[in-house]
Amino acid sequence: MNEYIVDTNVPLAANGVSTMTSECMASCIIFLEAFNQGRCKLVIDGQYQVLGEYQHKLNPKGMPGIGDRFLRWVLTNQTNPNRIKQVNITPQPPSEYAFAEFPETLEPVGIDNSDKKFIALAKANQGAAPIVQAADSKWIGWVAALQKEGIEVEFPCYQELQEIFQRKMG
Repeated sequence: MNEYIVDTNVPLAANGVSTMTSECMASCIIFLEAFNQGRCKLVIDGQYQVLGEYQHKLNPKGMPGIGDRFLRWVLTNQTNPNRIKQVNITPQPPSEYAFAEFPETLEPVGIDNSDKKFIALAKANQGAAPIVQAADSKWIGWVAALQKEGIEVEFPCYQELQEIFQRKMG
Protein backbone atom coordinates (compact mmCIF):
# COMPACT_ATOMS: atom_id res chain seq x y z
CA MET A 1 0.00 0.00 0.00
CA ASN A 2 1.36 3.44 -0.91
CA GLU A 3 2.29 5.70 1.98
CA TYR A 4 2.01 9.49 1.90
CA ILE A 5 2.92 12.45 4.07
CA VAL A 6 0.16 15.00 3.46
CA ASP A 7 0.88 18.71 3.82
CA THR A 8 -2.00 20.59 5.44
CA ASN A 9 -2.67 22.58 2.30
CA VAL A 10 -3.95 19.44 0.55
CA PRO A 11 -7.06 19.12 2.75
CA LEU A 12 -7.37 22.93 2.75
CA ALA A 13 -7.39 22.92 -1.06
CA ALA A 14 -9.96 20.09 -0.97
CA ASN A 15 -12.10 22.36 1.21
CA GLY A 16 -11.82 25.11 -1.39
CA VAL A 17 -10.18 27.56 1.01
CA SER A 18 -6.99 28.03 -1.01
CA THR A 19 -6.45 30.26 -4.01
CA MET A 20 -6.14 27.21 -6.25
CA THR A 21 -8.58 26.38 -9.07
CA SER A 22 -11.57 24.08 -8.89
CA GLU A 23 -9.52 21.53 -10.88
CA CYS A 24 -6.92 21.52 -8.12
CA MET A 25 -9.67 21.20 -5.52
CA ALA A 26 -11.06 18.17 -7.39
CA SER A 27 -7.59 16.56 -7.61
CA CYS A 28 -7.11 16.99 -3.87
CA ILE A 29 -10.55 15.55 -3.13
CA ILE A 30 -9.81 12.47 -5.25
CA PHE A 31 -6.44 12.04 -3.52
CA LEU A 32 -7.90 12.31 0.00
CA GLU A 33 -10.78 9.96 -0.78
CA ALA A 34 -8.20 7.22 -1.43
CA PHE A 35 -7.44 7.23 2.32
CA ASN A 36 -11.12 6.79 3.19
CA GLN A 37 -11.26 3.88 0.76
CA GLY A 38 -8.24 2.19 2.34
CA ARG A 39 -6.08 2.49 -0.78
CA CYS A 40 -3.37 4.61 0.90
CA LYS A 41 -1.65 4.85 4.25
CA LEU A 42 -0.99 8.20 5.91
CA VAL A 43 2.34 8.84 7.65
CA ILE A 44 2.28 11.20 10.64
CA ASP A 45 4.72 11.82 13.44
CA GLY A 46 4.34 10.17 16.83
CA GLN A 47 4.73 13.56 18.49
CA TYR A 48 1.55 14.80 16.73
CA GLN A 49 3.16 17.88 15.18
CA VAL A 50 1.38 17.18 11.88
CA LEU A 51 -1.90 16.24 13.55
CA GLY A 52 -1.72 19.42 15.63
CA GLU A 53 -1.43 21.51 12.47
CA TYR A 54 -4.35 19.65 10.90
CA GLN A 55 -6.45 20.30 14.01
CA HIS A 56 -5.51 23.98 14.01
CA LYS A 57 -6.54 24.54 10.38
CA LEU A 58 -9.36 22.03 9.80
CA ASN A 59 -12.71 21.27 11.46
CA PRO A 60 -12.52 18.05 13.52
CA LYS A 61 -16.29 17.57 13.23
CA GLY A 62 -15.66 16.54 9.64
CA MET A 63 -17.76 19.30 8.12
CA PRO A 64 -18.30 21.14 5.91
CA GLY A 65 -15.56 20.04 3.50
CA ILE A 66 -13.71 16.95 2.30
CA GLY A 67 -10.53 18.24 3.97
CA ASP A 68 -12.40 18.42 7.27
CA ARG A 69 -13.64 14.87 6.71
CA PHE A 70 -10.00 13.86 6.17
CA LEU A 71 -9.14 15.24 9.63
CA ARG A 72 -12.01 13.27 11.16
CA TRP A 73 -10.65 10.15 9.39
CA VAL A 74 -7.17 10.85 10.84
CA LEU A 75 -8.56 11.28 14.36
CA THR A 76 -10.57 8.06 14.04
CA ASN A 77 -7.65 6.04 12.63
CA GLN A 78 -4.60 7.57 14.30
CA THR A 79 -3.87 4.40 16.30
CA ASN A 80 -4.77 1.98 13.48
CA PRO A 81 -1.45 0.82 11.98
CA ASN A 82 -3.27 -0.48 8.90
CA ARG A 83 -4.37 3.08 8.05
CA ILE A 84 -1.82 5.38 9.67
CA LYS A 85 1.88 4.90 10.24
CA GLN A 86 3.37 6.88 13.11
CA VAL A 87 7.06 7.73 12.83
CA ASN A 88 8.97 9.52 15.57
CA ILE A 89 10.71 12.80 14.90
CA THR A 90 12.95 14.52 17.43
CA PRO A 91 12.15 18.13 18.37
CA GLN A 92 15.23 20.23 19.16
CA PRO A 93 14.23 22.90 21.72
CA PRO A 94 14.14 25.80 22.19
CA SER A 95 12.78 26.24 18.64
CA GLU A 96 9.46 24.55 17.92
CA TYR A 97 10.57 24.30 14.27
CA ALA A 98 13.87 22.45 14.76
CA PHE A 99 14.08 18.68 14.36
CA ALA A 100 17.10 16.38 14.55
CA GLU A 101 15.99 14.66 11.34
CA PHE A 102 15.86 17.89 9.30
CA PRO A 103 18.94 17.82 7.04
CA GLU A 104 21.45 20.62 7.71
CA THR A 105 22.11 20.75 3.97
CA LEU A 106 18.60 22.14 3.50
CA GLU A 107 19.10 25.14 5.81
CA PRO A 108 20.42 27.41 3.00
CA VAL A 109 17.40 26.52 0.82
CA GLY A 110 15.11 28.66 2.96
CA ILE A 111 12.49 26.07 3.86
CA ASP A 112 9.59 27.63 5.75
CA ASN A 113 9.70 26.80 9.46
CA SER A 114 6.17 25.38 9.34
CA ASP A 115 7.22 22.94 6.59
CA LYS A 116 10.25 21.53 8.41
CA LYS A 117 8.18 18.95 10.31
CA PHE A 118 7.05 17.36 7.03
CA ILE A 119 10.65 17.13 5.78
CA ALA A 120 11.89 15.77 9.12
CA LEU A 121 9.11 13.19 8.96
CA ALA A 122 10.08 12.16 5.42
CA LYS A 123 13.72 11.71 6.52
CA ALA A 124 12.73 9.77 9.64
CA ASN A 125 10.61 7.53 7.42
CA GLN A 126 13.71 6.95 5.26
CA GLY A 127 12.13 8.53 2.21
CA ALA A 128 9.56 5.74 1.96
CA ALA A 129 6.65 8.19 1.58
CA PRO A 130 6.52 11.26 -0.63
CA ILE A 131 5.29 14.57 0.73
CA VAL A 132 2.10 15.62 -1.05
CA GLN A 133 1.90 19.37 -1.59
CA ALA A 134 -1.01 21.19 -3.22
CA ALA A 135 -0.86 24.96 -2.85
CA ASP A 136 2.61 26.24 -1.95
CA SER A 137 4.58 27.01 -5.11
CA LYS A 138 7.87 27.40 -3.20
CA TRP A 139 8.02 23.60 -3.03
CA ILE A 140 8.56 23.54 -6.82
CA GLY A 141 11.84 25.36 -6.21
CA TRP A 142 12.82 23.03 -3.39
CA VAL A 143 12.33 19.74 -5.28
CA ALA A 144 15.94 19.30 -6.46
CA ALA A 145 17.40 19.94 -3.00
CA LEU A 146 14.87 17.60 -1.40
CA GLN A 147 15.59 14.86 -3.93
CA LYS A 148 19.30 15.06 -3.05
CA GLU A 149 18.21 14.15 0.47
CA GLY A 150 16.12 11.21 -0.77
CA ILE A 151 12.82 13.05 -0.30
CA GLU A 152 10.21 13.00 -3.06
CA VAL A 153 7.38 15.47 -3.45
CA GLU A 154 4.13 14.86 -5.32
CA PHE A 155 1.88 17.65 -6.56
CA PRO A 156 -1.80 16.96 -7.31
CA CYS A 157 -1.87 20.44 -8.91
CA TYR A 158 1.59 20.45 -10.50
CA GLN A 159 0.86 22.47 -13.66
CA GLU A 160 -0.94 25.18 -11.72
CA LEU A 161 1.81 25.41 -9.08
CA GLN A 162 4.49 25.46 -11.78
CA GLU A 163 2.78 28.44 -13.44
CA ILE A 164 2.49 30.28 -10.11
CA PHE A 165 6.15 29.55 -9.33
CA GLN A 166 7.25 30.86 -12.74
CA ARG A 167 5.25 34.08 -12.25
CA LYS A 168 6.74 34.65 -8.80
CA MET A 169 10.31 33.80 -9.77
CA GLY A 170 10.01 35.50 -13.14
